[in-house]
Amino acid sequence: MRLLLALLALLAAAPAAAQEPEWRTAREVEILLRPFAYEPRTIHLQAGQPVKLRLLNQGQASFSLSAGDFFRRARVRSGDADAVADGHIRLAPGEVRTIALVPAPGRYGMHSGNLIHRILGMNARIIVE
Repeated sequence: MRLLLALLALLAAAPAAAQEPEWRTAREVEILLRPFAYEPRTIHLQAGQPVKLRLLNQGQASFSLSAGDFFRRARVRSGDADAVADGHIRLAPGEVRTIALVPAPGRYGMHSGNLIHRILGMNARIIVE
């Protein structure tokens, strides 16, 4: 009986990270996809804190972003997991997409999936501290 009570006490004291984040109160960070640029060029996030990345394509063509390491290490909301499964997101002109996640600490690169766009400056840094 004592063993069962001890086990239940341990389960009740599980860290908050094991629980589902409160997505409704997550900070929103807007990332603009423009011709040959992302805005902002450096994205600062807090490790372990839920955030909603609001991606907005402001161009007249489809744009994409790749951040495989960032998305692989983050805890992505279940409804958004398919959208970032391969670390690559493509948006049509004017499209807006929101991805909710809890980022892992680190420094990550983000770039366009299109080589020409990347060469012309469509890249950014994600810093999670």
